Amino acid sequence: MVTSKEKNFISCVIYLHNEENTAAGFLDKLCGVLKEYFEKYEIVCVNDGCMDQTVDRIKSFLAKEETSHVVSLINLSGYQGVEAAMNAGRDLAVGDFIFEFDNCVKDFEDSLIMEVYHKALEGYDVAAAAPKKGVPFTSWLFYKVYNWDSHSRGKLRQERFRIVSRRAVNRVNQLNNSIPYRKALYMNCGLKTYTIAYNNKVLAHKSRNREERGLRSVLAMDTIIIFTDILEKVSMLLSTVFLAVLLFISGYLIHSFFSPLHPVEGWLSIMALMSFGFFMLFVMLTLIFKYLAVILNMQFRRQQYVIEGVEKLTK
Repeated sequence: MVTSKEKNFISCVIYLHNEENTAAGFLDKLCGVLKEYFEKYEIVCVNDGCMDQTVDRIKSFLAKEETSHVVSLINLSGYQGVEAAMNAGRDLAVGDFIFEFDNCVKDFEDSLIMEVYHKALEGYDVAAAAPKKGVPFTSWLFYKVYNWDSHSRGKLRQERFRIVSRRAVNRVNQLNNSIPYRKALYMNCGLKTYTIAYNNKVLAHKSRNREERGLRSVLAMDTIIIFTDILEKVSMLLSTVFLAVLLFISGYLIHSFFSPLHPVEGWLSIMALMSFGFFMLFVMLTLIFKYLAVILNMQFRRQQYVIEGVEKLTK
């Protein structure tokens, strides 16, 4: 039993999308940790268009508990994706530190929550917990590509949850642009970050439907375009390749004039014209991608979410 509890006000934002089998159990474990270690805390659940009994299960759990947990429920007007939903929860949270749980998957010990919290107290404005095993191949590939060419100091990896200081939240809100991917924005806001890698004995996965997978794919592509120069580099590489082909054909064309063996009439001219055309095309694409990146860094459309209503689940 903890004799001296933490004085900081803690907010926990939990993302909910069809979590009827795990939400109540996850909330039970989380409430146990918060009650034991913190004097003041709140829990903000974000209902992102749940089509099952997730909300009913949570309400039933809280009714049976009959405790003083401060729990709010944000009901979004339809499915809007984890990023928009978590932004809505973060905007409503008022704590000095905010825990962000992107799902109700729990493959870690309860003590890890406090371990991450203590890292935040050491001066890390963003501290996260990342599993060592069970990362899907698509996620692994995305992080590999992003980390290979990103401009941020830290490296991204799959995270189970994170804690964000109020200073980090204010820094993100003060930025002139709004990025649709929170983890990338945290890594690029200039504050100290830390990631604790833990051994997850149970490989817990949450299956995604077609809509979720499509939204995550678009998000991954947007993040790659905004935070890396990969498209610019690929375009520049292709420009270099077609320039080399153009120089080779030009040299071969000159050589053919002095050679007794002549190629098919018009073939070299057509190849030279095509090589020059593709070379100029990719040069233009390189310039477009470069200035597009500049524009995106100067101004990016603010991430929007639409709230249907907010409920107080406890008094």
